Amino acid sequence: MARKVQTPPAAEVCPWCGARDRTAWGTCQGCGHHYLAQGWVRVPGRRHPFRWIVLALGVVVVLCLLIAWPFLPDPITSVFHRPTTDLGSSSHTSQWAMWGGDLQQRRYVADASRPLEGRRLWSLNLGTPTRSVPVVVDDIIYIGGHFTLRALDAHTGHLRWEIATTGPLDTSPAIAGDRLYLGLQDWRVLALDRRTGTTLWEFQMQGPVAGSAAVAQGMVYIGSLDGSLYALDAATGKRIWQFKTQDQPLSPPAFAAGTLFVGSTEGILYALHARTGLTLLRFRTRDRLQDSPVMANGLVYFPSGGQLYAVAAEAREFPGQYEFQLVWAQFWIWQFPVPRPPSQPGSRWRFSPRQPPSGLLSAPAVAPEALYVGDAAGYLYARDALTSAGLWQFQAGGALMASPVIVGSRVYFGADDGLLYALDRTHGELLWTLSLGAPIRATPIFASGRLYVHTRDGQLHAIE
Repeated sequence: MARKVQTPPAAEVCPWCGARDRTAWGTCQGCGHHYLAQGWVRVPGRRHPFRWIVLALGVVVVLCLLIAWPFLPDPITSVFHRPTTDLGSSSHTSQWAMWGGDLQQRRYVADASRPLEGRRLWSLNLGTPTRSVPVVVDDIIYIGGHFTLRALDAHTGHLRWEIATTGPLDTSPAIAGDRLYLGLQDWRVLALDRRTGTTLWEFQMQGPVAGSAAVAQGMVYIGSLDGSLYALDAATGKRIWQFKTQDQPLSPPAFAAGTLFVGSTEGILYALHARTGLTLLRFRTRDRLQDSPVMANGLVYFPSGGQLYAVAAEAREFPGQYEFQLVWAQFWIWQFPVPRPPSQPGSRWRFSPRQPPSGLLSAPAVAPEALYVGDAAGYLYARDALTSAGLWQFQAGGALMASPVIVGSRVYFGADDGLLYALDRTHGELLWTLSLGAPIRATPIFASGRLYVHTRDGQLHAIE
């Protein structure tokens, strides 16, 4: 016999949603209305003000996490991703092991055994010109060329070995121990045996290389056009960390006291913890940065928009400070009734040449007491390294497109007029010039008692 299903009385059916289920205290489970003794009544639902408080607190927490995220340590990188060697590309006496001469990118040699006389010892045609600056270690020159990397005898220019590459090399290798590190346009970073050119490992980036490499404390630092600065284990090529900029990083970074200083083309100087990539400072400018930074005398020097900036190396920002000052500055630019925004953390001074058409194009060479930097109008400026006060200036016969180099009491630089200049760096007195027959747009480097200059016609010159 079929069981008869009893239909609830109509009074028990909610007239607003049709639900038949009620809680023990008479509330409709469908819409929340109440059933009392006299029937269904429309009682306003309970308000829960704490919901909105919790929601507001949640939004605040999310915003705080987003602001603080660049400053939060990564425990995985700190604990598990560690370099396995302590290799570094710092130059020793008579060597030039990387792009700027040392990890601070100073282009400064304190002592020279004898002053150079401006005599050309030998010249070598490297073929189709590139912008590669040579490096010299143990009397061997390493220099990039058009689809090639060469190792040459520093005394004679004779070829030691040569390997083919997949594109032109406009960057410089970095030497650390018995290894040579460089990035390629085919998105790879290579580690080679510097005595034979044999590949030891390679790492695949997400874009072509964006500059030369630097090696410090067992890690290779190199930028990519994918917008990232990579930190790789110098022994194995394993990625330790990756830092994303807003545009393209300019490598190599400057390194000192466990901190990396990285410029990027969106106009920001970054200070990063070298071991973990943690953000320590972001210093913005109004124009793109043009060259890698230089760290010396407790300051970081870098060119941007034709000007030279100096920022305190120990400066740090607290979470939210960068974003808050950015908004504040924008309101002030729009002429809202707000006070003038304060200076950014670490801001010291800014130097701008006065001679039109002027504009600093490259990073300075920096000694303890003075810095030297050139501009597009052909002027070389000597400025106090701490205050930027003018010491002297010298006008060459063409634009200065590359950084000078300081060797002892002299400063050497090349210009677009094809001349190599030697000046007394205390007074700016011209000591000699040497014509090399083509514009000089690569920094001269000093090693093995000589200057080596790569000119725009593809020639490499040894000067003593």
